[in-house]
Amino acid sequence: QVDACDPWAHPAVGWASCLMGPTYAATGEYQRALDINPNFAAGHGHLGLALALDGESVSAIIHLDQALRMSPHDPQTFLFNVSLAIAHYLADRYTDAVAFGRKAVQQRASFSGGHRIFAASLAQAGQSGEARSAIDQLKKLQPDISIAWIEGNIPYMPDAMAKLVAGLRKAGLD
Repeated sequence: QVDACDPWAHPAVGWASCLMGPTYAATGEYQRALDINPNFAAGHGHLGLALALDGESVSAIIHLDQALRMSPHDPQTFLFNVSLAIAHYLADRYTDAVAFGRKAVQQRASFSGGHRIFAASLAQAGQSGEARSAIDQLKKLQPDISIAWIEGNIPYMPDAMAKLVAGLRKAGLD
């Protein structure tokens, strides 16, 4: 409301919308930021995250790749890689999801969201030993982590949530 022409204002509203769910409400805010400034890497990256959480993998990957090309050393690169892992995971490209998940965990080892998608991706890619290790690492970061906690706190759309939960169960999370 203070400055509708500030491209940073829209991702702030979008982020709040994304966290409160449903995530598709956030995409309009991120798109408005890009309408103001099409060269806004953070706008592309956060739009990509919202699209990934909505299960819109193709569009998500386009925006996330754009964000990484525009700002390869951005402090939010870890989040863009987590988002790419989510997008590939939901598109059943588990090898790609593992690669982006691994990169995200290496970039920001303290971010539990990276460990969640990494563990699920490893499990679905048939790497069960490494998936269990990733769950162990996730539990060190977030001792109270459970499927119930994820279902109550992570803003995936229902189909995407079911797919994430399947991978996490396969990795050994209860």
